[in-house]
Amino acid sequence: MKRWTRLLALALCVLGLMTLAGCGGQEKSAAKRKVSILFANTSEIWYRNGYALQEALEKDGFLVDLYFETKEAQQIEDFRAAIAKHPVAIIVGAVNGSALQNVLADAQQRDIPVIAYDRMIMGSPHISYFVGFDSEAIGRAQGRAIEKALRLKEGNASHNIELFAGDSRDVNAGLFFKGAMDILKPYIEARRLEIPSNDRVFSQVVTQKWNAEHAKGRMERILQTAYVNGRKLDAVLAPNDELAKGIRAALDGIYKGEMPFVTGLDADPEALRAIAAGRQGMTIEKPPALLVKECLRLVHGLAEGKAPEANAQLDNGARHVPSFLCEPVVIDKDNLDRAGTAR
Repeated sequence: MKRWTRLLALALCVLGLMTLAGCGGQEKSAAKRKVSILFANTSEIWYRNGYALQEALEKDGFLVDLYFETKEAQQIEDFRAAIAKHPVAIIVGAVNGSALQNVLADAQQRDIPVIAYDRMIMGSPHISYFVGFDSEAIGRAQGRAIEKALRLKEGNASHNIELFAGDSRDVNAGLFFKGAMDILKPYIEARRLEIPSNDRVFSQVVTQKWNAEHAKGRMERILQTAYVNGRKLDAVLAPNDELAKGIRAALDGIYKGEMPFVTGLDADPEALRAIAAGRQGMTIEKPPALLVKECLRLVHGLAEGKAPEANAQLDNGARHVPSFLCEPVVIDKDNLDRAGTAR
């Protein structure tokens, strides 16, 4: 009887170990299907991207945690929570990339790939991949739009321009500005473009938090001090549609001349209506569908143990990051019907 009791106990022990091993395997398998998305909460475009990406991943069977944050401290806490779940990838649209250096290192130690989404995180060797657009190329497209609208390649006429940039914490803000200035600076140096406010370097033209009211206030101050006695304003470099909205509001309230050529980015519905009405010169669409498609392809590869080949290598100051770059779409009055077709 004792012999059968010992055999039964041994069998139960073996069964218990097998069950535990099976549970461990299930947990490991489940972890391979988890994805954490940590996005900034600085504009509507982040919500549009976040929910579209979540929907696509969940449709393909992934378990998704999605966070939107305004404050960098809270995003760091979200990052730590994501690391504890050991997902197949952490996808980050950083509030402030420089504040994430420690948690990025922690993720790499745990062998968790980090995908920078639409905003490259500079100065970190721990970024695994980047999915987004070439931000300097977007800035150059805005600069070329001004060049074309003012016919700067033709004749020798001089024009007045004012410059705006985005939040100094956002790496894209600096890249947009650099790209635009690659096109505009030669005309400024040749006095073909004059800047009556004399605000011409990045630190002078930033707009904290990408806030339209801040842009409106600065534009009003410029108009009240630099555009008196009928001085004409020909163009405004606005880095996105949100700031363009504030700039247009200031012009509507103070400026008596013809609406200048104002650039933009994001193809917001209000900006598209402004373009149709001749109140904004152009915008650039970064279709979320393109970013989602590339990010989904990358996550699937990581889950299967083999990431797809990148189409670019971008230098973030610490390493050349394998990057999946998408093509933006320039929208103006001549092709308004294209807006939204790739969403």
